[in-house]
Amino acid sequence: MSPAWRSDETSPYVRAFLAERGLEPSGLELAVDDRDEMLGFLADGLDGDRDKALFAYFRSGHSIADALLQVLRWRFPQGVGKVLDFASGYGRITRFLVREIPPERLWVADVYEGGVRFQVERFGVHGRVSTVRPEDLDLGETFDAILVTSLFTHLPEERFLAWLRVLLGRLNPGGVLVFSTHDPSLLTPCPPLPASGLLFQEVSESGSLDTSDYGSTWVNEAFVRGAVARLAPRVSVHRVERGLCNYQDHYVAVAEPDVDFSGLRYAGEPVFSLEDCRAAGRDRLLMTGWAAMRSGEARAVEVVLDGQVLAELPVVHPRPDVAAMLGETRHLHSGWGDVFTLPPGMSRGSSVLVVRVRDGEGASHPMRAGSVEALLLDSTRNLAAVLRRDLRAARERLAEVQARADAETGGLRARIAAMESSSFWKMRNAWFRFKRGVGLTRED
Repeated sequence: MSPAWRSDETSPYVRAFLAERGLEPSGLELAVDDRDEMLGFLADGLDGDRDKALFAYFRSGHSIADALLQVLRWRFPQGVGKVLDFASGYGRITRFLVREIPPERLWVADVYEGGVRFQVERFGVHGRVSTVRPEDLDLGETFDAILVTSLFTHLPEERFLAWLRVLLGRLNPGGVLVFSTHDPSLLTPCPPLPASGLLFQEVSESGSLDTSDYGSTWVNEAFVRGAVARLAPRVSVHRVERGLCNYQDHYVAVAEPDVDFSGLRYAGEPVFSLEDCRAAGRDRLLMTGWAAMRSGEARAVEVVLDGQVLAELPVVHPRPDVAAMLGETRHLHSGWGDVFTLPPGMSRGSSVLVVRVRDGEGASHPMRAGSVEALLLDSTRNLAAVLRRDLRAARERLAEVQARADAETGGLRARIAAMESSSFWKMRNAWFRFKRGVGLTRED
């Protein structure tokens, strides 16, 4: 029986990403299990383009692992003991964790038996098959750190509280539980939350789990803090807003009262948009967009072709719309863009272009990768989508104006009809008929 994973993943976009991060392919497990629903979800959102999906898969896995490792370095400066990567799926994040945490000190757990087996075989970690019901879980271990990504973003309130209770109960004294949630502000428009502060809907990207157990969940900070306080009063809690991939909130719960979190200098990734990419003459390319960082500063956007820097575009252009969206005036000048020259003879279909953000500390963050042809096509599709959206909005506004005009016209006609049928109007018409009859007026 052949394995469900590819033992030699050769995506050029992944190779370019690894080079950007200074990672040797030989030093990182590149196999991805074809049953991994996260990779499938990404591919579906990218029109089935496996190379793009793999770039997003590896980039997000590295970003999340980096966020989790920042917490572990802060809490355990001399090195962490036993770590549990809970709800680990097929190892999107684990493959990066094992670069810093020795596999013999790392456990993974998930309801997908195949995912656990894949990680045990490929990463050399310990594995436990998890359960849907928290009360049925038997890990047989306690841990210094438990890392949970994208589980509490899917649970109904009863399961949310039950899993939180179980996982807090598996921490060693002074241990840390790191988990992520969806804030209600991610919903546009945001519906009214239940009084508890948790909103659950039976919809998710999973094609195999019952949505009544695994749907989509949004919680506010008051709910999380209140839940931890009830379940484990001596646990300290810290929130990192949009700490995972600029999307999910990141909660750090330490099994110790009155913990000082000021030393946790969290560094996130940029918020980034490539809005336009188009040909600007022979062998010239125009790129524009915006970039910002919730913690720190986005200095420049760099365009790299096959490992060589083609352009450095300072993040300086006025973008009040971005500042308004992010809610901070310091992002007023977050725009970037310019025209640059492509090297002669390059292949627009096979050479890999990487667009990365350079932050105020000098660190680079690769955000997009693709061939020139692919980026041009993506930009055209995005522009068409924007035009369709604007056209739809214009039609909706026109329909509203027409409806108001029709209502006003109908109202005017109704008022005229009412006036003509009134006693006053009848007396007026009779008076004018009388005047015409006796020759007091020359009206025809």
